[in-house]
Amino acid sequence: MNIKGFASLSLALSLLITPGLSDASATTTTTTLDSQGSQVTIDGIPKAKTEGKEKFDKPAKVERSTVVDVLDEKGKKLSEKKINKNADKEEKKAAKENKKNDKTTEGELCLFCGGGGTEPPEEEPDASTAKVVTVLIAADEEYRAAHSDWQTLTQNIVENADNGFTRDHNIDFEIKALGQWSSQGANASEILQDMDRDWNGNGYDFVVGFTKDPNFNSGGIAYVYPSSPNGSAVSVNLDQGATNTWHAAQHEFSHNYGLGHDAQGSGIKCIMNYDYSYSVDYWDQDHDDEIEAHKSWYGN
Repeated sequence: MNIKGFASLSLALSLLITPGLSDASATTTTTTLDSQGSQVTIDGIPKAKTEGKEKFDKPAKVERSTVVDVLDEKGKKLSEKKINKNADKEEKKAAKENKKNDKTTEGELCLFCGGGGTEPPEEEPDASTAKVVTVLIAADEEYRAAHSDWQTLTQNIVENADNGFTRDHNIDFEIKALGQWSSQGANASEILQDMDRDWNGNGYDFVVGFTKDPNFNSGGIAYVYPSSPNGSAVSVNLDQGATNTWHAAQHEFSHNYGLGHDAQGSGIKCIMNYDYSYSVDYWDQDHDDEIEAHKSWYGN
């Protein structure tokens, strides 16, 4: 484990006061410092109660092509991987399907269109004007052992978690590196801090980890920032299959933007409400407003 940052002492002390997360409650209000000196609280999400799909049915939507660095556990570049844009193909396929549906429903009254015909499809955000944020993905030894295709799998998880941000806030998560990580820690909080020490401070907007470590006692966990962090925003997600993991990743990225939770039992359908975290991919209005207010924290 490569320990970085001047705040290592405060992190070590925080382990004494920051509890691990349980399946019943994946949240703490403990305030500490990350490895770059940013004030943070640690928050997360419980493990999913139901099993989701283990694999993706199709590749995730990618808004722009990029070349990704593949890194070893010390951050040394091993190779490169090309991720190709496929958004145009997906959009053309969707347009073709919409046209087919329009033909089958031709002549039906649309109450919101000002007259006859079908309601026009919702317009997709312009990818060329998106706020682009960079992402380093790191998968630990247990995760890599379980998934020989870990690079493709984690790429698709992040791109699926990105869909809500792109659709509702025109924020595009662009993967720039895939790292091999050796996770250390007795619980989810400690493993998050280990990820922070190993990978923060390298110029990425987000550092997201994927783990199958048996000590990771949460569905996902992240730093919640009160303001723009000095380094990268950090989160870690448990391997819960493709569907559950991308929901957890979107929840944790939201914490990185400073979002808290909606109360369970409130009936508020939002990915920040534990009751709906694994079933929806959108936010309530208050959280949408908060993301917009903090949008300038990351990216170009």
